Amino acid sequence: MKILFISAEVAPYMKVGGLSQVMYFLPRSLKKLGHDVRIFTPLYGSSRGLENKKLKMRLAQLNVPVNGKDNGFLICNVKYLAGDEKTASVYFLENREYYELRANAFGYADDHIRFALLCKACLEWLIKEKKKCAKGWWPDVIHCHDWHASYFIDLAKNTERYNKIIDKTPVLLTVHNFKYQGNWDFKYVPKEQQDNGFSKLASLTSPELQKQNALKRGLLFADAITTVSPQHALEVLTPEYAEGLEDAICQVRGKLSGILNGINVDEFNPWKDQSLKKRFSKKKFIKARAINKADLQNEFGLQIDPHKPLLAFVGRLTTQKGLDLVIEALSHLLEEHKDIQYISLGSGDERFKNALIDLKKKFPEQIALHLSSDFNLPRKIFAGADIILMPSAFEPGGIVALEAQRYGAVPLVRKTGGLVDIVNDFDPVSKKGNGFSFTQKTPWALYDTIIRALTIYKQKKIWYALVKNCLSQDFSWDHAAKEYEDWYLHNIKKRSQISLIYSIWRKIIKENGIKKSK
Repeated sequence: MKILFISAEVAPYMKVGGLSQVMYFLPRSLKKLGHDVRIFTPLYGSSRGLENKKLKMRLAQLNVPVNGKDNGFLICNVKYLAGDEKTASVYFLENREYYELRANAFGYADDHIRFALLCKACLEWLIKEKKKCAKGWWPDVIHCHDWHASYFIDLAKNTERYNKIIDKTPVLLTVHNFKYQGNWDFKYVPKEQQDNGFSKLASLTSPELQKQNALKRGLLFADAITTVSPQHALEVLTPEYAEGLEDAICQVRGKLSGILNGINVDEFNPWKDQSLKKRFSKKKFIKARAINKADLQNEFGLQIDPHKPLLAFVGRLTTQKGLDLVIEALSHLLEEHKDIQYISLGSGDERFKNALIDLKKKFPEQIALHLSSDFNLPRKIFAGADIILMPSAFEPGGIVALEAQRYGAVPLVRKTGGLVDIVNDFDPVSKKGNGFSFTQKTPWALYDTIIRALTIYKQKKIWYALVKNCLSQDFSWDHAAKEYEDWYLHNIKKRSQISLIYSIWRKIIKENGIKKSK
């Protein structure tokens, strides 16, 4: 297949959040399956990794219609970086005002214009490619990501200039986070003022464009939609998780499914990881993990003792990640169990930072803190800690649980989002399962689950069987790519059938002189 991705960020050129990592690893895994994958993204002034790359001019002086009162154009260039056998080819949209002069990818008052321009320019470029016929490149499927690329879906489906060339090509959408719907706080807009999603998309320079919900329109008009886990695809049908979009999501629930993200198993590999004191594999890990645990305890100033259970938290210090539950549960847990140690890594809300600092003052021998982000420490923590706490309020994907298991740390999670798909409760009798979970959003539910985990921890042979289960899990991007491949093929077939029906319908109308209704 020829697959076109549209995304606002693509690693290694622009790395802001998890989306950029998806745009790096998923195309690579699809390339391994034999597909021709290409990406359309902005060329930011702060884009990295292009210093020694030679970008070719694919299309100069591309006129992108504003469609405003003056009916003017914005001038862009499309530059091309050819891929290789591993990496996808990338088309970079160049525009001085909206991309080159910006220090960051996001966070500007005109972000809605910037990403609507990205989408409209992509469509204009595709028109040029279509006219080239045999010399041009045409995708079998177009895969849009998040609200930034959702303008493409609305324009492609509802603008006569574009829908004629796109009508046979499935246009798909993956939502990585439903919270972000555009450059506007749509969740708190009064119901009577909310965008219904069906009005004509405003011009690039119109103030109305900012008030139109890009993600909602993407959901309504995409041929198919995925979230980043099967469980989250069910959760977003409820008001608790839908971020104000429950009505629109329920309308399109027949198009909605979930595909769990993967991790880079080459980078996250305890057998090759040079940052570890002792490398290991799933066949030989007991002694190595004990050495790594001692190294971790030493680095964080905790007593070196292989028998003391070491709990850890890695991530943002926010309510979403369940820090309120962690702090409340720990205050009771450490009082009763003096052998437990706890490490917290990550920055976030000041109130949680202060609460952890106060907790450390109360339990200085048991708690160690690193209250800032760090890209190297997580793997050392995963390789040495016994249990990783993830009592999240919501967690669409749950990548930390994947990374932790890759290094043999047992995840203890609240049942939500991707964590439901990742973690199966361990049964000490059958020795099946790869972690521990609870349902209620209360500190006592977390406390009870930690006690349950510690009971297993004391039975070393059974505990090692659990750790081996974690190390044996397959969460590679190759597995996720196969699911996406099936999803693409299904939607290409479905779109082909729909196009055939439409062509027959048009023929009947033409032959019988029937006027088409709007």
